[in-house]
Amino acid sequence: MEPVLKVMRDPLFAVGLSVVLAVLATRVGGCLVKVVLAAGSIAAFVWLLVSFQPFENFVVAVLGVVATVLVVLVISVAVIAVVAVVAVYVMHREETRRPRRLREARDKAVRTETEYSDDEEIARLERWRDDLDALDTRLMNILESLVDTDDDPGLSQSIGRVVSAYFSGLSPHLPDIRRIGEDCDRVLLDLARHLPSSFTGVDTTRLLELASSRTYLPSRDELEEWSDEEIPWYGYWAVRVLCVNRRWRATATVYAKVQYGKVQVLRCFEALI
Repeated sequence: MEPVLKVMRDPLFAVGLSVVLAVLATRVGGCLVKVVLAAGSIAAFVWLLVSFQPFENFVVAVLGVVATVLVVLVISVAVIAVVAVVAVYVMHREETRRPRRLREARDKAVRTETEYSDDEEIARLERWRDDLDALDTRLMNILESLVDTDDDPGLSQSIGRVVSAYFSGLSPHLPDIRRIGEDCDRVLLDLARHLPSSFTGVDTTRLLELASSRTYLPSRDELEEWSDEEIPWYGYWAVRVLCVNRRWRATATVYAKVQYGKVQVLRCFEALI
């Protein structure tokens, strides 16, 4: 013990120890310490694995469990992906094979024969357009409130917000969405029954069918006709898959009805002007 204490009392030992500590305090020294510790841990793990049979058995058992879990996860993801692809393909074949048919209207489309001047017709069309625009604004306000875009969260928080909005975000807003849908149905019925017969470009029977239908998801051709833009098939079917959730399907139905009504009013404006 005395020789050790003698060495530690030596000024040269103190200087050397100071230099070593100063090097370790730098970034390079910290990295060197981490490398040494990592190498030592690996060496200790390999030594235990080679020298002790119980530790080897334990490691093999743990690796077997981890590998089994990973294989099950990979198989589950593959099965879900195959089912999703098959479902999208079947929906695509059904969509392109036969025309869309909605529920038959409860009432026949009977247009009024009242004659209106051009100014009166424009005023009526503007009222319907304003009603549909108001419904569209109410619905978009609900959708925009699901995810707060004012701040800039990280990637994980953004994914968490989107998932939460998809699975449970619409639940408290469903009564408002249903009221918007009921108001839209009344506007569509009003359009079908009170448009003069001169507006031949509007299908009043379809308006009545939409007003009485609880689910309406337009085809890709209809969406392209409304927007005058080409919609990729994968984007359209991705939205259709998201609408498997009944809350989002109900919301998409209301949105599609509002947009269809706006398109019909716009056609009436074009025919009148």
